[in-house]
Amino acid sequence: MKYRVLILPLIFLLLIGGCRSKETTKAAEPSVKKKAAGAETGKPEEVYLLLQSELKLAKEKKVYLVIDIPNREILLKLGGVTVWNDPIKIDPAGDSDSLKDFARKFTDGNKVFIRPVIDKHLYAASDKSSDSVLKIVSEVVRAKIDLMQRVIPERFEILWANDLLLDIRTDVPGKPPSKFKNTVVELQHALQRPFGESHVVIRMNADQAITLYRVAERGLPTLIYPGN
Repeated sequence: MKYRVLILPLIFLLLIGGCRSKETTKAAEPSVKKKAAGAETGKPEEVYLLLQSELKLAKEKKVYLVIDIPNREILLKLGGVTVWNDPIKIDPAGDSDSLKDFARKFTDGNKVFIRPVIDKHLYAASDKSSDSVLKIVSEVVRAKIDLMQRVIPERFEILWANDLLLDIRTDVPGKPPSKFKNTVVELQHALQRPFGESHVVIRMNADQAITLYRVAERGLPTLIYPGN
């Protein structure tokens, strides 16, 4: 009887301790999730800089391009809201590790998250795109259909400073506007490649490529989510 009196309070204390342990575990879960959400770019100051970079672009109320490396996606945003997106599909002609190198060069050690487009080049395109597709594009870029280029790109490039290059290819057969210029551009890339040019080759649906080609003018702000 004497031992029973001592054991009962002990069992009671163990039960209370077990409940408190579960509560502590549940309370810690949100903290772990927060850390996981910010782990994509590493250090807290880098996460903060990335968030501030996008906030700046969202406030400008202009279309900007986002390259999301962790989710392998390209997006166009306006005021922070996605108005167009497409998955990043590395073309067989490209290197599967090229995205990591692209992110590293783009951020320059997680110090730069925004770069403007400095140029684009159309290698080949078909003559005309449908009005239904142009209507969608015009809504994204806020331009009149009759003022837009009616071409479907077969292949085009988007370029940024620091020798960054996104090479977009579709399944639409097209004709080159200038074979000579294509040769010159290819030669320039061949000369740059040994010095660290980052060249990502992706495959895209033709209708999606029309939007990206039309929007990717010089000066288009481009934000990158670099990931780990």
